[in-house]
Amino acid sequence: MLTVLIALGIFATILVLMQGCAAAQRLMTPRGSDRAIERLQKWSVSPESAVQMDIVRKDQLSEIPWLNDLLTTMRRFQPLRALHRQADCPIPLGMFVIGTPLTAFATFLFALAMQQPLLLALVEAAALGSLPTAYLYWLKNKRMATFEHQLPEALELVSRALKAGHAFSVGLKLVGEEAADPIGGEFRRVFEEVSMGVALPQALQNMTERLDCVDLRFFVTSVLVQRETGGNLAEIIDSLAHLIRKRFELQLKVNALSAEGRFSGIILFFLPIGVGLLLYQLNPEYMGLLVTDPMGQMLLMIGSFLMVSGAFIMKRMVAIKV
Repeated sequence: MLTVLIALGIFATILVLMQGCAAAQRLMTPRGSDRAIERLQKWSVSPESAVQMDIVRKDQLSEIPWLNDLLTTMRRFQPLRALHRQADCPIPLGMFVIGTPLTAFATFLFALAMQQPLLLALVEAAALGSLPTAYLYWLKNKRMATFEHQLPEALELVSRALKAGHAFSVGLKLVGEEAADPIGGEFRRVFEEVSMGVALPQALQNMTERLDCVDLRFFVTSVLVQRETGGNLAEIIDSLAHLIRKRFELQLKVNALSAEGRFSGIILFFLPIGVGLLLYQLNPEYMGLLVTDPMGQMLLMIGSFLMVSGAFIMKRMVAIKV
């Protein structure tokens, strides 16, 4: 019995000691706002030794540090940066900046090695060197076309949210969650900027800078004007969505009416190429003079230039903007 009492006494002593240590730890450790302040001070910047936390969004234009700094600071690359941002290309911009002159230079050396005329080598180098930029333009046009076709449905979703009594920012959030990219990502980014404290007009203006879309500018302008003058924003957005749909219908009618001209231009462009390949297959020595003889190379270059110029002019003639 005495042994049991001694064991219980030792256990109670240890328990009281542990409770006392825990109480002392709680008294010495800051709680609530004091603990938050301590954590902020731990991560804050001090003159002696600290790591600066950068929360500003930065664009990684290149994995090469000096090239990234060059693309960021030089104004001459701003149009190319805007094109790369509008195209939403996953490839860094530095790859295009480096790849363009390298492609042109390699093409020029290859043309000279094939004993082609200097002027023809320069033309080929310029043509192949412009392919990276042309690829960015193709991505941009494809993305903008998708965005324009998604815009009416997104505007109607925002209008329905406003009619249901929600705020305009909630409508932007719904589009960001429900719509597919690219319009879903762009509206979601606007909502995130507003949530982080950016003014709504500034966030909408930033979206218009990232996207080259006239209909989007109409939407942003109507929202900004309504904020200044008042009015039913839901009806304004519905009218804009209806107008965009009607414009798409008119564009389809114009494309149907101009299909004959576009098809004729395609035939006239590819007919000389097809005939030339057929004649080369039938009589290689006769058509080979266009490649081996200097005069033939000059005529081939002049003919190619005239064909490209004619195709460009015909495309401008049948491209009717609505």
